[in-house]
Amino acid sequence: MITKNDVKELQALRQAKGRKERGIFAVEGNKLVEELIDSKFRVNNIFVTEAWIEKNPVLAKKIADYEVITPKQMEQISNFVTPPGVFATAMMPKYKIEPKDTENQLVLLLDGINDPGNLGTIIRTADWFGIKKIVISEDTCDPWQPKTIQSTMGSIFRMQIVETDVVKFLKEVKTPIFGALMQGKNVYHTQIKDNQGVIIIGSESHGIRENVMPFVSCPINIPRAEGSQTESLNASVAAGIIISEVFRKNLR
Repeated sequence: MITKNDVKELQALRQAKGRKERGIFAVEGNKLVEELIDSKFRVNNIFVTEAWIEKNPVLAKKIADYEVITPKQMEQISNFVTPPGVFATAMMPKYKIEPKDTENQLVLLLDGINDPGNLGTIIRTADWFGIKKIVISEDTCDPWQPKTIQSTMGSIFRMQIVETDVVKFLKEVKTPIFGALMQGKNVYHTQIKDNQGVIIIGSESHGIRENVMPFVSCPINIPRAEGSQTESLNASVAAGIIISEVFRKNLR
């Protein structure tokens, strides 16, 4: 039986500070919890309700090691208005990234992405197209917050996401550094190898920041249709278009 103190500890995981201090994040829902237990992540606890066990006997048997709590307790720790009935916690992974890693794989770098839904969609898209490592700036939103994890639909458990000082990282990169900009070479006319380099995606509001811009050796642009008055693309959409184009060209 979990105590009131346990409930408070689990509620603390709703905040970035609480997650970082404990090195733990939370996952809810059948799909994500199943993805979690199938991954290499270290699972701490899994909490379920009796009603959930009755509705999900196959998954309950697969999980096996869980603790039954009351519906009230589930409501107290859940991030949902209507809790799905299964709540897990796991340790945040500690991945590393080296500049030389860009010599044998394409690395995605996110500069100041502050919308958790956008971040989650980018992670999911990168996973779809085979990108394994994502570097995020220190002010990019926390990838381990509930909304981001939900948006990845499980892809976050297959990616290596590294938060670092991106300027320091880029200073040492010897491979091409592509930056998505309003002014740049048409991405459809640019060859980007899927086994080398860095693609930088900036935030919708600020784009790639001034201190990062000097490291962009290959500015690229997604052309706008003639007559279009749209000022910019959603960051996750832009990332998807660029990664898809890289994937398409490298299939040849």
